[in-house]
Amino acid sequence: MRDAIEEVLLWQTDYTHRNTDGMKRRGVIIRDELRRELEDLVPALKARSGIDDLQVQGKDGMGPKSAVPWTRIFSSSRSTRATDGWYLVFLFSADGGRAYLSLNQGTRRWNGSEFELRPPVELAHRNQWARQLLEKDFVIPDEWVTEIDVDPRNESLGHSYELGNVLAVQYEADAVPPDEQIEGHLLQAAEWIGSIYREADIGLRVPGEAPDVADFEQKLAEVAEPRKSVRAGPRLSASQRKVIEERAVAVTVEYFTSKQLGFAVKDVGATRSYDLHATRDGETLKIEVKGTTSNGSEVILTRNEVDLHQAEYPATALALVRYIELENTPDGSRATGGELILQWPWKPLDAALTAIAFRYTTGL
Repeated sequence: MRDAIEEVLLWQTDYTHRNTDGMKRRGVIIRDELRRELEDLVPALKARSGIDDLQVQGKDGMGPKSAVPWTRIFSSSRSTRATDGWYLVFLFSADGGRAYLSLNQGTRRWNGSEFELRPPVELAHRNQWARQLLEKDFVIPDEWVTEIDVDPRNESLGHSYELGNVLAVQYEADAVPPDEQIEGHLLQAAEWIGSIYREADIGLRVPGEAPDVADFEQKLAEVAEPRKSVRAGPRLSASQRKVIEERAVAVTVEYFTSKQLGFAVKDVGATRSYDLHATRDGETLKIEVKGTTSNGSEVILTRNEVDLHQAEYPATALALVRYIELENTPDGSRATGGELILQWPWKPLDAALTAIAFRYTTGL
């Protein structure tokens, strides 16, 4: 591994986006040689992490060559692309000065037309969540740092790796350690990524991840792509989803029926394409209620919900109750708390909608 890292860093000093002989050689190391060396360690990494679907992948750019090539170790069911999930990755600085073994994450999200960078504040919260999780169970050695510098030019892709770093150990070009030390770092990081994967599988309070959205996407994948590996089990059970929804409705009803607002509110969620029908002095308001244990950055809307609220605007509102707490009791799940975020009037904007499935008419 040391030889591979040193040679990649050497080629980095002659980096060009063109597919020169040097960049071709760099690609062979990233995609093949270093990947195969890491694949030899996968059984040990699986045992240390407790994750049984670890794989290795290297990328140096499709077409124009990337300034920051990488080779990553990831769970195939939890990080299908480098833009998603958490993983371990060797990152090589654009100037060839250093490489990092980084516990990193997908920093981009599909917006319907392209992958866009997650908000830096959201990535900072995700990093903080992961570090606090690890610090509860592990003593983090001082050599593991929270900030990395892979692209002095601060280009968008290199900067995204820097924003996504949870912890990293640095290898200077003239001081890459022997393979035994690198392997030790990998085994150490494998324990950490295993812990993060298990907590993210539950996913109730991971910043930027909504468990209800993840469960919905998983169900779609199971139907549309049954041969693909998916994370085992939903984050939320049916009973948990029910109490979350009931809690969100209760918080919203309490707000709209308060003395300050004075609405009469009827729960119509079982029969209509919205949840609450509110009236006051001749005014009518159709309220869509969404409850989540997450920060509420994403919610699921049906086509009927979108159509109705676009058509009925401005007599519409979105009541998002986020950070709901779930508690398991002998009598089942119980939901408490929650912060109400209200958009009133509310019209679902096309730019904020992302299609995650289509129904296709084959013409047969």
